[in-house]
Amino acid sequence: MTKRAILLGNEAIARGIVEAGCMVATAYPGTPSSEILPAVAKFADELGTKTAVEWGANEKVAFEMASSASFTGVRACAVMKQVGLNVAADPFMSAAHFDMKGGFLLVVADDPGPHSSQTEQDSRYFAMFAKVPCFDPATAAEAKEMVFDAFDLSEKHNIIAMLRPSVRVDHCRQDVELKDVMDMEQVMKFEKDPARWVCLPARVRVNHPKLNAKMDAIREEFETHYGKYNYEVPAASGKAKLGIIASGVSFSVVMDILRGWGREDISVLKIGTPHPLPLKMVEDFIARHDNVLVLEETYPVVEMQINDRTRVRGRWNGYVPRAGELLPEIIESIILKSIGEEVAETADAD
Repeated sequence: MTKRAILLGNEAIARGIVEAGCMVATAYPGTPSSEILPAVAKFADELGTKTAVEWGANEKVAFEMASSASFTGVRACAVMKQVGLNVAADPFMSAAHFDMKGGFLLVVADDPGPHSSQTEQDSRYFAMFAKVPCFDPATAAEAKEMVFDAFDLSEKHNIIAMLRPSVRVDHCRQDVELKDVMDMEQVMKFEKDPARWVCLPARVRVNHPKLNAKMDAIREEFETHYGKYNYEVPAASGKAKLGIIASGVSFSVVMDILRGWGREDISVLKIGTPHPLPLKMVEDFIARHDNVLVLEETYPVVEMQINDRTRVRGRWNGYVPRAGELLPEIIESIILKSIGEEVAETADAD
């Protein structure tokens, strides 16, 4: 019988980390990510795994502990918030060039708004900067599922994989499926290999082209093998008046709004893997729509990967606010403006 439970988004991510066979989990606390590591420890105890769970002295230390575990061939993850990745940027940028041995998941919780942070920076930019793949969940259940695919992708391409939940995913509650721990053989063994594990300039000249090739291969996979995260919800009534490209929690908000309105003349392209962007899919969607709107938090990461933005409305041309959280009322007004149906003015009380 399938077991299910209502979990906090961060608990769902933690449950996925344990179920996926992660052997070493590290973190430095910071809202909206703080609940993940304690939940990993809780589920590891409940499921009887041998997962090592450690707080780091800071995010850099946490990242280096997890990456060292990956060097030995076991699954590992590091967890932090968006400004924490600034602290871990040095080893992150270097390790992105390495051929990781065990699956390595980097969970970075973003805080559009911001609600509890010094900045509302977008960690998907860091994924672009370092040239690593990024998963952008729209719901808690999807975030849990992405944990498994991120580990698999990491192992297939020997690369760091980023999961980037935002605050609304981290702190929502959703009914999710509970699974058993994956039955997999993991042997922890470190083999000295300076050419693989030391970021010398001579090795970067070799590794950087290899990293580019990994990105090309992953982009093609995102185009063809990740239909559960990247898919179109077509307009049901003929030609769409508007095509919306939505990533992360913005997709969930858009779909709730359209269902509430009962509209069937707007099509939506969901993007769950914003980097590397499945560009063929996106450009095909744009080619079939005269009016296209891009909704994502917080920076124009999807937008800036589109070659021709002539018919695209978004942050690049100021159509979408360039700061702040895309709350439902904001998205509603943007959609109505895009289809020429201005938001009705509220009547004065007197």
